[in-house]
Amino acid sequence: MSAHHHAEIEEHELPCIEAVLAGTLALMTGYSQALQAELHPGQRVLMGVKIGDNLAMLVRHSQLSPGFRRVLLDLQGRWRAMSDCTAGAAPRFHVAAPARLQ
Repeated sequence: MSAHHHAEIEEHELPCIEAVLAGTLALMTGYSQALQAELHPGQRVLMGVKIGDNLAMLVRHSQLSPGFRRVLLDLQGRWRAMSDCTAGAAPRFHVAAPARLQ
C-alpha cells in the first residue's frame, strides 16, 4: 500500500469526535491567519460562528472527559467574546457591489 493511499484511509477513519476537533483546530488556524493578514472580515465572522458551534458540540460530547469539557467550555466563552467583537467590527468593512450583474 502506498503512503498516499494509507493517508487517505487514515483521514476517513478518524472517529467522529476527533474529526470535529481536527476541523475546529483547522478553522481556528484559518481564522488566525485571516486576522493577521486583515483579510476577509465577513469570512472570519462565518468561521467564528462555525468554531463556536463546533465547541458547543464538543462540550456536550460524552466521549470527552469532564475536565476536557470544562476546558472547552471556557474556550467556548472566550471564543464567543472574540467572535462577537469580530462581528461588531465587520460592518465597517465594505465590499463594493459589482457595477453590473453577469
